[in-house]
This record gives sequence, C-alpha cells and structure tokens, in this order.
Amino acid sequence: MRSSEIDTTGIEEAPENVEFSQGDKVDILVYKFTDLGATVIIDDKYFGLVYENDIYKEITVGDRMKGYIKKIREDNKIDVSLRKIGYGRIEDAKEKILARLKAKGGSLPLNDDSSPEKIKKALQISKGSFKKAIGGLYKEKIIDITSKGIKLK
Repeated sequence: MRSSEIDTTGIEEAPENVEFSQGDKVDILVYKFTDLGATVIIDDKYFGLVYENDIYKEITVGDRMKGYIKKIREDNKIDVSLRKIGYGRIEDAKEKILARLKAKGGSLPLNDDSSPEKIKKALQISKGSFKKAIGGLYKEKIIDITSKGIKLK
C-alpha cells in the first residue's frame, strides 16, 4: 500500500480537543515515513507521530495496529508509541522475555552487556526496557543472570 492510497479527508493535524490522554490505547494506521519516524493516523481521526527510536519492529505503510498515546504536545500534535507507556512497558517486556525463554529451552544469550541492537533484534524491545525487565524477573526469582545470558530457574 502507498500513502497516496490512504484517504486522509477530515484527519486533523493538531486537534484542539482530543478524547484521550497519555497512556491510552488507540488504533493506528501507518500513513508514511519521515526523517523523524512514522506518521500515523490515530482512530481514523488524527495524525500522530511514532518517533524512529520508538519503532522496534518492522512496520510498513498501511499496517494497522495498536498504539499508545505518548504525549499531546503544546502545539497539539500527538506523539504515539508502539509500546505501552511507563511501567506497563516493563510488564510487556517481562512477558516477551519469558515467552522467548520458554520457546528457546529456558535460556537466552542476552544480558546487561548485550548490545542494544542484539536485544532489539531478538526481542523487539529497547535495552533500557530489557534491563529493567530482567532486573524485575531476577528479583522475583524467576530467572538467573549470568555472564553468558539469562535462564529460567
């Protein structure tokens, strides 16, 4: 699909009033890519932006998915995240890590020393979210962290 095939009639760029706030889950449609990231259409009503550093999976123009309101800026433009905001993001990361551990026989060759790129490729999460999530899983006595990676207890 191409941007030119998407009807943007009536879509607001910087709405005065919106019915959602930070952290709200919304439906988004990827409209186009810019130097800053991906322009999306939120709930078929508003334009928003997912910044490049918030894109942790392959997306293309025309993709429909869930997003989360990251911020409504002073200029009324809307920033969107593909992941939950705040602690919900860490809970999602923990679930993703546990699912991958189970699928890979209980261990992963990832730890605090792994590169951000390696973590992003393996789990589609940021290194910061990964570190917070494995810290939480370790404190909950669900995983062990070693120099070679993480493993289920």
